[in-house]
Amino acid sequence: MTPAQHGDPVTTDQQSGAVTPARQGDVLLRVRDVRTYFRDRQGIIARLSRRHTGQVQAVDGVSFDVVRGETLGLVGESGSGKSTLARTILGLIPATSGSVTLDGREVLTLRRRQWRPVRRRMQMIFQDPHSSLSPRFRVSFLLNEPYVVHHVPQQERSTVDELLEMVGLSDEQADKYPHELSGGQARRVSIARALALHPDLLLADEPTAGLDVSAAASILNLMKDLARRLGLTYVLITHDLNVVGYCADRIAVMYVGQLVELGPAELILGRPKHPYTHALLSCAPVPDPHLNQGHLDNVLGGEIPSPHDPPSGCRFHPRCAYADGLCEEQVPELEELGGGELVACHHWRHIDFDDAAAVLQPQARSGTT
Repeated sequence: MTPAQHGDPVTTDQQSGAVTPARQGDVLLRVRDVRTYFRDRQGIIARLSRRHTGQVQAVDGVSFDVVRGETLGLVGESGSGKSTLARTILGLIPATSGSVTLDGREVLTLRRRQWRPVRRRMQMIFQDPHSSLSPRFRVSFLLNEPYVVHHVPQQERSTVDELLEMVGLSDEQADKYPHELSGGQARRVSIARALALHPDLLLADEPTAGLDVSAAASILNLMKDLARRLGLTYVLITHDLNVVGYCADRIAVMYVGQLVELGPAELILGRPKHPYTHALLSCAPVPDPHLNQGHLDNVLGGEIPSPHDPPSGCRFHPRCAYADGLCEEQVPELEELGGGELVACHHWRHIDFDDAAAVLQPQARSGTT
């Protein structure tokens, strides 16, 4: 095992890299005004004419904290910048500007060699487990690989059987190749691989994508159980409000690279303040036929704008039923409402959603998905 056993929070000394105890409830991850822009791909005409085609503003000024031991749900449509933000936090994509600190240590300015001890503490569960697990190697090799990469001494390693047992798989899976695993089994192997180095923070990108209802429920229950037993902290990336309602302590809603609402899960699901959050809730399936008979209308029309050319002002205004001239011209500030809730909307005080989304609240903390 590593010096920091599972469930024992740690901090890393910025000079020596040594691990020291930390208190449960401390801010583990702090993200401040992170921007990740990409040069737009140029066609042959643009290259020949040397015309500048602009930037893709994938993440544009995002800030939030993640407290040790909590699960933060990061929600939004495809193209909102959620996965890009996660990869930026992990240093897999360079940030254009901003700050990311882990236990107070700035990580975006680290050199490649300095990333190694940080990566042991931050791991990612990728959306497609089969593409993130090399098809050339057996499960036993894939689970041992993190120890080899990070030069972990033999006495500090968990065995393959221990890692498989941790995620509810039998030792028979150790000799299989990834293509021989079902979707749920491959996802569990990905989780076991991420847990091998005993990280403090797991960023899970669509952990139930492509799974049927029963397999998705078992993965969510596994993640909740691991968080309880090992003291894990999650950033859970998804477009599914039912997933975050079941797992998340707090929810952050992203739209075209920006945060539009952030707060405790009960408040976000029960009384959303931003029209986009309400629209997402209106699209979420509700497991009650009586509630689906016209109780919720799908109010999310149109397509999400391109981050290459985002709308002026509030980026949601072209799809918002409450937008006016102010929304078209002025970017709303992320305003603190109290109780840990923040919203970026000019008119949230005057919008009444008639509690339409409150029907999702009872399942947010229930024991079923």
